[in-house]
Amino acid sequence: MRVLVVESDPHSADRAVADLREAGHETVRCHEPGRAAFPCNALRDGPDCPLESAPGVDVVLDSRAHPYPRPTPFEDGVSCAVRRSIPLVIAGADGLNPFEKWTTATADDESVVDACERAAAAPIKSLTEVARAKVQQLLSSHPDLAASADVVVTRSGGRLEAEVIVPEDAEGVEASLAVGVAGAIRTRDRWSQQVDVCVRRVPVS
Repeated sequence: MRVLVVESDPHSADRAVADLREAGHETVRCHEPGRAAFPCNALRDGPDCPLESAPGVDVVLDSRAHPYPRPTPFEDGVSCAVRRSIPLVIAGADGLNPFEKWTTATADDESVVDACERAAAAPIKSLTEVARAKVQQLLSSHPDLAASADVVVTRSGGRLEAEVIVPEDAEGVEASLAVGVAGAIRTRDRWSQQVDVCVRRVPVS
């Protein structure tokens, strides 16, 4: 798992970084330790912005040392990440969280690794909603199929994976659903390297 680590104050994420690396995960930054909040890596001559370089980012962790009601200059990477529908985990002081609307999970120092792993594997709500609406639109002429269909969108590295579930008697819809869902996701997320769509037919109980 590749984790973008953001911190409200210099060194507030040091323990989280150590724990994530010990668990075998890669950590990347918007601001290299010891450097000022501006400019970020995207505006420097290196290293590159981790959100724009392969293999992308699975989850963003924001370690907040204090319950600031507004983002600090070191937290600018959170906005860039959530705009790309990357799951957000808030660790430390989660009170007055200005990113609450976009937060996937919260964690204390003891559960940072678990929270990041869960958030990275969780369905992406905004993209799932877009994909689900497209599935309902494509199946609108078949109300029974539409009522039983569903879709879940998750992230794996730089790829988005959408699994569309339809009843086993839904014949001849796989291609249109795959193309339609991929296109709908791309209207919301134009940054991911790849969108994979799988249509699975299941028995109806």
